[in-house]
Amino acid sequence: MKLFLATVKVFKEVCGMKKRFSAEELRELRNLIPINTVIKELLSVSSKISDGHFRFLCPLCNEFQTSTNPSTNLARCYHCEKNFNPIDMVMAVKASQFIDSATCLQEVLGRSRKIKKMLADIDQRA
Repeated sequence: MKLFLATVKVFKEVCGMKKRFSAEELRELRNLIPINTVIKELLSVSSKISDGHFRFLCPLCNEFQTSTNPSTNLARCYHCEKNFNPIDMVMAVKASQFIDSATCLQEVLGRSRKIKKMLADIDQRA
């Protein structure tokens, strides 16, 4: 049994999986990646602008009775009455578990930070 648990631990480390995320990491994942970007760019969910509002095809009920609120970074489906934060949205669209979804968003956030740092370095040199 100890060998099995050790193997699982090594597998998770090699695959970059974490068992837990800190409260700060989760706050960042829920708030720093715009929900519209998660829906449209990251997940390629069908979306449109209707009556001045960003609408998306709900991954649960397949209805367009949806909207997003950039100030809270949440999405809502009014048909099935489900609210989504970025982690919830990844879980619903990709049918993935919480850890996998949070890890995916963490990778996106990490790449975004690297790009911003590179751009800031370029601006400083100019």
